[in-house]
Amino acid sequence: MWKPWLVWGVSLGLLAGCSSGEAPDQSMNSSVQSKTEFHSLSREGSTESGSGKGTAASDVKKVLNKEGAQVAQEERKVIYRAELRIKVQNLKQAQQATEAAARKEGGYLVESSQSRAEKEKTGDYVFRIPRESFHTYLERVEKIAQEMESRKITGKDVTEEYVDLESRLKAKKAVEKRLLEMMKRAKTTEDLLKVSEQLARVQEEIEQLQGRLKYLENQTVYSTVTIHARQVIALEEAEGKPGLGERISLAFVQSVGWVRDLFQGLLIFGAASLPPVAVAAAIGVPIYIWIRRRKREDLDPRETPGSREEGGEKPGDH
Repeated sequence: MWKPWLVWGVSLGLLAGCSSGEAPDQSMNSSVQSKTEFHSLSREGSTESGSGKGTAASDVKKVLNKEGAQVAQEERKVIYRAELRIKVQNLKQAQQATEAAARKEGGYLVESSQSRAEKEKTGDYVFRIPRESFHTYLERVEKIAQEMESRKITGKDVTEEYVDLESRLKAKKAVEKRLLEMMKRAKTTEDLLKVSEQLARVQEEIEQLQGRLKYLENQTVYSTVTIHARQVIALEEAEGKPGLGERISLAFVQSVGWVRDLFQGLLIFGAASLPPVAVAAAIGVPIYIWIRRRKREDLDPRETPGSREEGGEKPGDH
């Protein structure tokens, strides 16, 4: 009786041993396979990163960051100003060169002034240069200058103010639209006047906001460049003593001017004295003629016969 049970027990023991022997092999195989896959993936990743290509996700992230930074930079509203102090050999030529460079970059001159002292000439020029050509123009001015004495560049970020003004303008336009609709629905004159007053005030505020936005837009699109240029004057030029030829020509011009002034003075005197001379002649000439006639008449009665006898003529001589 016990042999069949013994056979069954031995069989079950063998089966259990076989199953327990296969399980470690399967778990070991699965772990080895997972480790192999992990190492292969890590090798692929290290190969791509080592070659400089990186993963697709990192490339996409870089592109997005670059585009985002570019958009953010384009949306910024910055007012740039530059102030340059330069020394030049010839002030007039330097002014012409800076103006030509500004025109080439799409800018223009807005203010110009010059002065002269004993030992130097100075000129102050203010240019408006497009923002994209701002640094290029500064490099051109540095090439024109004989010496760059000082350079100052400032930037003012007005992005927040610009965005705030745009929001306020949008809100004011919405209010204006509602007021216009209320004016259409107004039934009494009193209501119409109230709405008209509010509308006028809102429209005035809209104009102010638009003006400020336009100013900021212009200041950010065009940068301001102020140039202070000076030219050192030579000693003989500073003393201002002309040469012999210059003095001769100056004396000749002065003498010609004196003769011209004298001739003009005589003409003016003659024109001014002509009326009184004509009046004096009209009155004086008849008087003069009358006086001469009276003198002749006074002399004629003195020629009597007695006077003739005294002259040697006697009546018996005939």
